[in-house]
Amino acid sequence: MLAITAFLVSCDKNEKENEQQTPALESTDYSGTLTVEASRGTFELDSTKVTLNVTEKTDSATITMYKVKFSPYMPVTIDVTVPGIVVRLTDKGAVLNCDSIIPLAMGGEYKDYPVTGFEGEIVDDELTFSLKFGSTPTSYQGKKNN
Repeated sequence: MLAITAFLVSCDKNEKENEQQTPALESTDYSGTLTVEASRGTFELDSTKVTLNVTEKTDSATITMYKVKFSPYMPVTIDVTVPGIVVRLTDKGAVLNCDSIIPLAMGGEYKDYPVTGFEGEIVDDELTFSLKFGSTPTSYQGKKNN
């Protein structure tokens, strides 16, 4: 009986230690550089705001990129939301991924530019990710806004 009690206390203690080691993930705004490998060459959008909204269980998230364009000749900027990103918490932050999803822009689904190959991570106060909008490789590196 003592052995079982000791085992249960040990398991409970280990679970609490693991919970304390995994940082909490919360909805956050970031500012950084969006790099787009457009058909006419690579260009960067500095000071791009990105918002990460996590679900209550922190197992999925939505990323919204504000005032972006996918060509230097695009006459307007748009806000693009990528829903359904899978979140896996780690001891350093979080790993983000999504195989394929239809993004949202301009008030609806942006079906002509499906997001594929979304891979990212959050470490400390930095968010990085890469993906393709249609066939356009795009990446982001930003720091948490204070």
